[in-house]
Amino acid sequence: MDPATPHPVRLLGLSLVAWNDGPTVDGQKQPGSWRVFEDACPHRLAPMSEGRVEADGNLLCSYHGWRFDSGGACSDLPYLKPEQQQQRKLCAACRSYPTRVEDGMLWVYPRSGPDGAAEAAATEL
Repeated sequence: MDPATPHPVRLLGLSLVAWNDGPTVDGQKQPGSWRVFEDACPHRLAPMSEGRVEADGNLLCSYHGWRFDSGGACSDLPYLKPEQQQQRKLCAACRSYPTRVEDGMLWVYPRSGPDGAAEAAATEL
């Protein structure tokens, strides 16, 4: 998969987006970690796979330009004043799924949240 773009993925009936959070430096995509989110922006449910990976490695929703960091937290709301952003950012987060790269393949554990991360860590491939 191209690490510079988000990719739509279907897994066990889930619509997901896979993307690499490595930054772009001097026009070159740097190695990062593969992340997988639900393919729906928490704001208006637009497909995150139609967005883009920004130079800092955040994922941008193409609908209103909301940006999300590698953990799913909202990192930017471009149309709000800085003093309004902090409170609103706390209300918006993408559902994130645990990932692991083994033998050149991206593995996704199909359960999100803290329980999913703990189960994924305890589960052998």
